[in-house]
Amino acid sequence: MGIGAMETTLKTSDLPPSPKSHAAAESAWKTGHGKETGSFRPEGWKFENLAAHMAQIVFVVTEQGRGEYFNAYWESYTGFSEAQSSDFGWMRAFQHDDLERLTRELRRTMDSGGREFEARLRRAVDGTDRRHLCRCSVLGQHAEGGRMVICCTDVEDWREAETRAQEQGALLALSLRAHDEEKRKTAHGLQDSAGQYLVALQMKLDGLQRSAIGSTGRKNPTVDECRELVKRCCREIRALSHLLYPPLLDDLGLESAVHLHVDGFVERTKARVELEIEPNLGRLDRDLEIALFRVVQESLANIHRQYAGAEMHVRISAGPSSAFVEVRGLANGVKPEKFVALSRTLLGAGLVTLRQRVEETGGVFEIVAQAGGMAVRAEVPRRAMVAQACD
Repeated sequence: MGIGAMETTLKTSDLPPSPKSHAAAESAWKTGHGKETGSFRPEGWKFENLAAHMAQIVFVVTEQGRGEYFNAYWESYTGFSEAQSSDFGWMRAFQHDDLERLTRELRRTMDSGGREFEARLRRAVDGTDRRHLCRCSVLGQHAEGGRMVICCTDVEDWREAETRAQEQGALLALSLRAHDEEKRKTAHGLQDSAGQYLVALQMKLDGLQRSAIGSTGRKNPTVDECRELVKRCCREIRALSHLLYPPLLDDLGLESAVHLHVDGFVERTKARVELEIEPNLGRLDRDLEIALFRVVQESLANIHRQYAGAEMHVRISAGPSSAFVEVRGLANGVKPEKFVALSRTLLGAGLVTLRQRVEETGGVFEIVAQAGGMAVRAEVPRRAMVAQACD
């Protein structure tokens, strides 16, 4: 009877959270485990010198669970000497709630030849239980009384960093949604309030001009100038509201919004932009449509700012599992290595935010240098594709 017996014993005893649980587990290991193996001599193993100087825990246990070798880092970390850890004493270093899972994983190691799992060990210097990544391998043949070498790496700081990164990512996602919502409200407000006031002013000026013609027989040049200023103001407000949040994005989706934006971009900048969108692209989740639209918007603006006169190409497509956007900038007479250097400076605040926005959706964002130009690419999972427009 091997480690499986220990697993059963631990399950039935339920391991109460006290030092007695380790004594009970030790007793279970010692009782009825069949043939015991000979003593382990570390000097006989080639990894002795390596293990003795490694800055991580390395120890060896028999198939019956008896500890036979512990490197120097084990004692400095856990506070247990090799004498205290031998036999079943090593179990006291592990968090008692993890012992049942630990024995289960060790049994699986003997069956499969190798396992990797996490368990908590107590650090002697401060008495804290810290998560460790434990890698187990079998030494020798099972039929001859195999042993297991276990290497434990402290991953507590890594796991905490991952948790903080996930929390920051969640906060960033909330911040981006709130920012988009504010932009949407501002854009709609400009159209609904200032836009309406300007339309009313335009109507008043038209009436004033008709009165001037009726009384003098000719147009009032000052009124004409005011009417032209109002028209310009209306165009600027319309363009600003579309840049803040394109109204077609909610109503008709990404395809129509990109068409409208590219047309306005060409009209304002006189740039050469080729647009290629896969027919029947369909609708995506609102967050993904906003993310991909911002990729097109920010990429066009940055490429035009960095390489005025460059020919740009926008391609949007959807595969079986993802939707894809690529914005390429091509310029004659510019060496590819120059684009490599300049592309590193392109990562301004706008595109850094784009990268985070796309990666938050589970997608991929990259900027790559190509022969004679560069490309900004984003790919998001098609799992968020929907057939109908978002509410």
